[in-house]
Amino acid sequence: REEETVLDALLRQGVDLPFSCRKGSCHVCLLQCSKGEVSIDSQMNLSPVFVNEGYFLPCQCKPESDLIINEIDQGKLYTVAYVHKKDILSESVCRLILESDKITDYKAGQFLNMSRPKDGMARSYSIANSPNNDGYIELHIQRMQDGELSNWIFDELNENDEIQIQGPNGNCFYQADSLLNPILMVATGTGLAPLLGVLREAIDSQHRGDIHLYHEGRVIEDLYLDSYLKGLAEKFDNFNYYPCVSAASVNDPVNQDVAINLIHSNYSDLTDWSVYLAGSNNMVSVVGAHVISKGALKSRVFSDAFDLKDLRVRNSSEEVTLYKRNTDNQSESPSQYHEVDYPQPDLEIWDALDHGKKLTAILDDFYTIVYDDPRLSPFFAKITKQRSIEKVYLFLRQIFTGEKVYFGDRPRNAHHWMVISDELFDYREDIMVSCLRKHNIPEYLIKRWRAIEELFRPDIVKDKPWNKIIGGVEIPVEGFEELMLDSGTLCDSCQQSVEAGTQVRYHVRLGEVYCPSCMSEPKT
Repeated sequence: REEETVLDALLRQGVDLPFSCRKGSCHVCLLQCSKGEVSIDSQMNLSPVFVNEGYFLPCQCKPESDLIINEIDQGKLYTVAYVHKKDILSESVCRLILESDKITDYKAGQFLNMSRPKDGMARSYSIANSPNNDGYIELHIQRMQDGELSNWIFDELNENDEIQIQGPNGNCFYQADSLLNPILMVATGTGLAPLLGVLREAIDSQHRGDIHLYHEGRVIEDLYLDSYLKGLAEKFDNFNYYPCVSAASVNDPVNQDVAINLIHSNYSDLTDWSVYLAGSNNMVSVVGAHVISKGALKSRVFSDAFDLKDLRVRNSSEEVTLYKRNTDNQSESPSQYHEVDYPQPDLEIWDALDHGKKLTAILDDFYTIVYDDPRLSPFFAKITKQRSIEKVYLFLRQIFTGEKVYFGDRPRNAHHWMVISDELFDYREDIMVSCLRKHNIPEYLIKRWRAIEELFRPDIVKDKPWNKIIGGVEIPVEGFEELMLDSGTLCDSCQQSVEAGTQVRYHVRLGEVYCPSCMSEPKT
């Protein structure tokens, strides 16, 4: 259809294709085109080898002619590499030097997907060295508490062992178009790895502008290359290194503050700077917004967010823990889980919102930010900003006034497929608070507003998708189901009305409904 991606067309027709971010970052949905012309956007940032093989990203491809497409043999995605050297840099960081004669055409700061041969489990790790002719690739691996692959790398992987790698991927690499412009780099943890690659490439390219690197850890032991970076700072006059630790003791010889505070104090105008960010999602989001507020051009702020650490193969018995929650509901299955009750109405907040007039303006500002935010916007694919505003307006009006005006899904069902961490929930909340303050909502009412949103945290925060519950029946979280509509709705593909009593196809993770005219049988 017009302006429809290949992925959307496949989903509309019931093809159960692996996918995740739907914006070209994770490469989970990679397919091969054996006949026809795919769009340039769908091969952006793929390796030349993949492009020559006809590989493309269906989530980014809006074809202009017929295509013949095929799934990719998992073995073709990876190439063999060998562990040349393994160093334990700290209790929590391991350095691998891989030997590969296949992956040599990469840019400093990009990342590889590394796969364990015995079961295909894969994770993404950034390249810490600049390209060279000796075929060596340097990766920094952080041991995760429940990280099956990182613990395997630390405890079982040995020098000369064979592993599999795929790549390079990513857009966070050294930009050599302006050797005079200053560079600001901020990293947390092993986010230092890609920035170290950028730094080394800049030095090799004889970058003449100032280079400032902030490496943040919780304790001083997290600064695992502290001595090495101090040595570089002594050797190169234009390189400045700022180690900072949020939980430093009085006697630690580091900045006892987080990077965002130091950047706020040290820079008034970042208009001419290139900015590289890597590490925790929270740091990347907060610092990214901050440097833009200080004049940095959005086009000169570089970072890569790994939307999914697994590539395509997963161990079906593995549950990847993205974070831990301290909540009484943690052990409950979705069918046992009871939705949060609506709070008592708060008419004082409704009065402060000028009986809805100011709420419309607040939501317009809020969703303008959200739809432009790389972390939040993927959750709103195929939902217009106006539709989001209308739904949330009615939901909040019912919350604040008690009027029965909202007839959509309650928060648990509406967010059932979204993997949202506590940190991302807080990030979204901070954006809302900034919009409330912009419209002069009193602080004591903002506090009550936040308390209301906190009530729904257990309905939204989760480390894996939940089943959607319709009429007391659990709908699985992956693949497709067909169901008879109890009430009318709109088709998420053609936007036409679908009457009650119609049999529709339903994508259980996306929550998208396809009407009979859209759900034609897939061709084989």
